[in-house]
Amino acid sequence: VIILAVLANYVAKKILLTVVSQFVKRSRTKWDDILLQRKVFSRLAHLAPAIVIYMSAYLFPPVSEAIQRLSMVYMILAGLYAFISFLNAVTDIYNTYEISRQRPIKGYVEIVKILLVLFVSIIAIGTMLNQSPWKLLTGLGAMTAIVILVFRDSILGLVASVQLSAHDMVRIGDWIEVPKYGADGNVIDVSLHTI
Repeated sequence: VIILAVLANYVAKKILLTVVSQFVKRSRTKWDDILLQRKVFSRLAHLAPAIVIYMSAYLFPPVSEAIQRLSMVYMILAGLYAFISFLNAVTDIYNTYEISRQRPIKGYVEIVKILLVLFVSIIAIGTMLNQSPWKLLTGLGAMTAIVILVFRDSILGLVASVQLSAHDMVRIGDWIEVPKYGADGNVIDVSLHTI
């Protein structure tokens, strides 16, 4: 099984990724180059050995369920990292358009990433413990105050980011001065936590 997993990893990363990268380099569109640069395909390739291990778990009856659960958690996390890379690529593609100077989406993408990581973490923990994610969510409801304290800055950043975008207060390329702190300069990025 280990040899098959290593072979699947080799085929996915060395052969398939090479073919995909050659195809991407020959294409005329720019978005697929950004997907390759953000390593979306290479992170998806991590699924191949995990699928082999998951499918071969029945060969080890005493621990087959544990092997399946662990490989499922690995596939969930690999899928999460691939999707986060995809969201980064979407942000890069959006930034190539002129509208991105007036309406940056980086803050919104970061919000989606935070929510996605929370949701996938609950699913992964539920899978590992062989429990329904809904049970974990009800338990998390009791811990809402702690979660709010932990993510206080992110929540405040979210509100500020929505207000900045909704009222069109700051754009990339604007000059900002804060005489109280002796800071001034051009806006080069508007994200969830920083401008």
